[in-house]
Amino acid sequence: MKVKKITVKNLFGMFCHEIPLNMAEHITIIHGPNGIGKTILLTMLNALFSSSYEKLRRIPFNEFSIDFEDGSVLSLEREIKSDLVERNMGDDDYGLVFKFNKHGSNLESYTVAPARREDINFPLEMLEDVIPGLEQIGPNNWIHVPTEEKLSLEAVLYRFGDSLPFKSRKIRRENEPDWLKEIRNLIHIRLIDTKRLLSFSHPRSRRKYGKSYLMTTPSVISYSEELADAIQEKLAEYATLSQSLDRTFPTRLVKGNGYSELTIDALRDDLSKLEKKRSRLMEAGLLDKEKEIDFTGLIQQIGESNRNVLSVYVGDVKEKLKVFDELTDKIDLLVDIINRRFLYKKMSINKKEGFIFETSDGKKISPADLSSGEQHELVLNYELLFKVKPNSLILIDEPELSLHVIWQQQFLKDLQEIIRLAGFDVLLATHAPDIIHDRWDLTVELGGSTK
Repeated sequence: MKVKKITVKNLFGMFCHEIPLNMAEHITIIHGPNGIGKTILLTMLNALFSSSYEKLRRIPFNEFSIDFEDGSVLSLEREIKSDLVERNMGDDDYGLVFKFNKHGSNLESYTVAPARREDINFPLEMLEDVIPGLEQIGPNNWIHVPTEEKLSLEAVLYRFGDSLPFKSRKIRRENEPDWLKEIRNLIHIRLIDTKRLLSFSHPRSRRKYGKSYLMTTPSVISYSEELADAIQEKLAEYATLSQSLDRTFPTRLVKGNGYSELTIDALRDDLSKLEKKRSRLMEAGLLDKEKEIDFTGLIQQIGESNRNVLSVYVGDVKEKLKVFDELTDKIDLLVDIINRRFLYKKMSINKKEGFIFETSDGKKISPADLSSGEQHELVLNYELLFKVKPNSLILIDEPELSLHVIWQQQFLKDLQEIIRLAGFDVLLATHAPDIIHDRWDLTVELGGSTK
């Protein structure tokens, strides 16, 4: 399922917005004056698909609806005043009413009642003990480390209610209807907000001293460490596969059931391509740099008796190096974009350290010492390449922050390159005409309509 259109009625009691998404180009840009609801719309969309009902309760609106590509419609409405009066409830106790009209089927409905502190019959400190990856960052705020989401108490209760030691039916997410769970499983949303330069992480410097504490860390540092860890995981996968193939190599060679024999010309071509691929992996920081091998002269000396051995060898190396394909493509594009933008610094990748930056005179600098604009450029492109699931809808708030005008004008072209590689849709909100540049065909202007 893909989101086709977003509609909100009576936002802040005055605005009605309808946003058709550009399905062909995969990029939709919303713009308009301050205070008209651009950021709020992204927040609402993210909250709707992450069960963050407490955020939706704080936003005044009458109806929020999502049209999908298959013709179905999911809407969210506030419970009407008369229902509250009948149940003797206050204005802050209203429920959120989900309605789902699936193409060709009956209307489904489900009401989410507000979660209350009094529903909990155990100390809040127990939340971290019973919910893996949950860490408290404030009196009534937590972060879920695996997804990097900041959650209020109500969000924690709705998201993880079925893991908690109490039986309140109000806040157990397992009571949500199957159709709502299915929609959430089919739609992947990620919000990249304006606070993207800081993230919560477990710094490596703390891990080696035993218990690691969650800290606010510059995103460029946590992402650098994250990339190095991802490379190490791939290297471990590569080593395991290599061990398996090496162990079975003699058997497959003798039985002749490994790979079909290649011609001498095909072997020469494959060996040359594999050497170029190794060089690319070295350049990307995934393999240690070694001297390049020229197989041309060696190939001429190979006889028919050796052809099968090399055929099996080539097939094995192809399978081993394939482990790195997806990660290498993303690293290559990230480094290419950054080195096209940064004027006096060069970026490379190290398998142990992650991001490496050197100034034009050869001095190494920490990613945290990059300028604000450089950090925004790096963090935004890294998130789009490495933290997004395929076929997701990515919400970007104010991509222009701290960027030079020329970088703003080049942003959409970089974004299109990333979309072609990673495969997702984008809805972004901006105040900057230079972000839009010459692509006003991708825009939806939010006006002051009060329909």
